[in-house]
Amino acid sequence: LEGNIDYRDNESNYLRTKELSTKPNSNVTNRYETNWNAKALLNYSLSINEKHRFHFLLGTEALKSTRVSNYTNVVFEQGEEDWLFNNPAYDETNKTFTSYPNQDFSFISFFGRINYTFKDRYMFTGTFRRDGSSRFGENNKFGNFPSVSAGWVVSKESFWPENNFVNEIKVRAGYGVNGNDGTLSPNQYESLMATGYNYYFGGAPSVSLGSAPATLSNPDLHWEETTQKNIGVDFKLFNNFNFTAEYYNKLTEGILLQYQIPGYVGVTDLPWGNIGDMKNSGFEFELSYKKRFGDFNFNASGNFATLENEVTKLNGREFIGMGSFQTMNGEIARLMVGQPYGSFFGWKTNGIFQNWSEINAYVNSTGGLIQPNAKPGDFKWVDNDGDGQITDKDRAFLGNSLPKYTFGLSLNLEYKGFDLNAMFQGVAGNKIFQGLRRLDVSRANYQTVALSRWTGEGTSNDYPRLTTDDTNGNFTNMSDFYLQKGDYLRLKVLSVGYSLPKTLLDKISAEKVR
Repeated sequence: LEGNIDYRDNESNYLRTKELSTKPNSNVTNRYETNWNAKALLNYSLSINEKHRFHFLLGTEALKSTRVSNYTNVVFEQGEEDWLFNNPAYDETNKTFTSYPNQDFSFISFFGRINYTFKDRYMFTGTFRRDGSSRFGENNKFGNFPSVSAGWVVSKESFWPENNFVNEIKVRAGYGVNGNDGTLSPNQYESLMATGYNYYFGGAPSVSLGSAPATLSNPDLHWEETTQKNIGVDFKLFNNFNFTAEYYNKLTEGILLQYQIPGYVGVTDLPWGNIGDMKNSGFEFELSYKKRFGDFNFNASGNFATLENEVTKLNGREFIGMGSFQTMNGEIARLMVGQPYGSFFGWKTNGIFQNWSEINAYVNSTGGLIQPNAKPGDFKWVDNDGDGQITDKDRAFLGNSLPKYTFGLSLNLEYKGFDLNAMFQGVAGNKIFQGLRRLDVSRANYQTVALSRWTGEGTSNDYPRLTTDDTNGNFTNMSDFYLQKGDYLRLKVLSVGYSLPKTLLDKISAEKVR
């Protein structure tokens, strides 16, 4: 059994003097926060003939978080001096008290696990969880999450010959379901009331204070569930190499995201829902090498992984727009079946018009200009739908922010007390949206790359002219102009050290000094 309780009481005071206001007033804000959790575990191990080994686990866990905010305001009469002491109890008749909505969260879980091994050759693990969260609607607070995994150490079979090439080999596979509620805040499945909706009544208009629902309720909001299947193999090679290869396939159902709804619905906050499904699949590889050469110790490991992501279902929608940027035309990204999650969406560029001849040559089937508002130095937009004009229908998917490849490398070197540790990490195959300047400041806030802009025929084919009259939408259209390659490799950690020898440590009564 174990548990803990965390209680926090925070008070902030603010005093406005009569020199700054008609009447002095004192504000006091109190915030109380209580967090507690408790866990109970029961373990049991069993061995039969030293061949069959079992381990059983049963447990439960519960936690609760409560946060309350209170606000007190006191107005002091002119000439009174008690306000100097910032005493909110000064005059009950001049005191106003406001309590903000509680932010409560509670969670409970029941779980069990069984581990079985036979001669350290065959392994099996099975778990089951039933979790309940107050973040979900009344109809779906609980979710069930099972998982199983199995392994086979092939090199321990009698038919496996001892050799110096493949020292060990293990095959494993797994299946499991995980639940997610972390993207939600308390009470987001409910339609809470919001103040500030004042209204005028009567022939002689008078303002009446009013409240209205801030969003739509969703009692069917439920856990986001990810089902993962994986199969892998582990090798020990040449006594010093370890190699792992694994294939994984994940299906996430009931993605938690806010719905887009029409403005005429009359709420200010977008409601939360389970908007659809997506899948992730790919391979993961890891290779490590460790060996000592006299006083020199060398250890290196590298990893490489691939990712294929695809939205497989949207509940009742063709697409969902995601994100906006200042006054830019169109959303930045879209969710759409068949595309990676959050793919960038906008217009495609096909270079820059260098002169009027190129503008006049870009015509449709009737001979009309496809971009009649363009001038030399403007982007040439791709007419994707072939209708002879540039419209919203010409927008297309431009890539996504999810890396197709991730990789890393770590090195550890030791020699006679000296050591060096380095870690490299990188990604490739993704795009990054570059939104570094304010679109409403047309004459400023540019990066130095703007110095290589188009200034005349042949000067640039990828950065348009600068103008305060952007009729072509060079900077206001969401396009591939705002996307950059996200590939990188960085040295994340570099550490060089020296450890004092033991003979010196004994003299200063220290265990280790580095």
